[in-house]
Amino acid sequence: MKTMTAVEAKNAFGQLLEATLRAPVAITKNRREVAAMFSMEDVRVLADSFLADPLKADVAAGKLGLLDALMRQIDLNQRLEAGRKAIAEGDGTVADATYFASLRDRALRRVS
Repeated sequence: MKTMTAVEAKNAFGQLLEATLRAPVAITKNRREVAAMFSMEDVRVLADSFLADPLKADVAAGKLGLLDALMRQIDLNQRLEAGRKAIAEGDGTVADATYFASLRDRALRRVS
């Protein structure tokens, strides 16, 4: 991956944009990678393999922009991972058949 410093990217923004059409570009500040620039075509390819089908449908229908959909997917993935971690640590609730049966029983008691 090509790399540019933040100062180079600022001073040669047009060249940075042109470079992203060929390959992603990492932006560094104080020798640390702090950002990356991608062409929208690269973003579309990433989104196609990363987005869940409902989010893909929202993008296709024009209900949601591609970058917004990607950010939502990232948020969903983080929440899912936090839930999995909580379950593994014994702090979460596993939504299995037993769980749903207990919900049904509680609901039936309330309406009876």
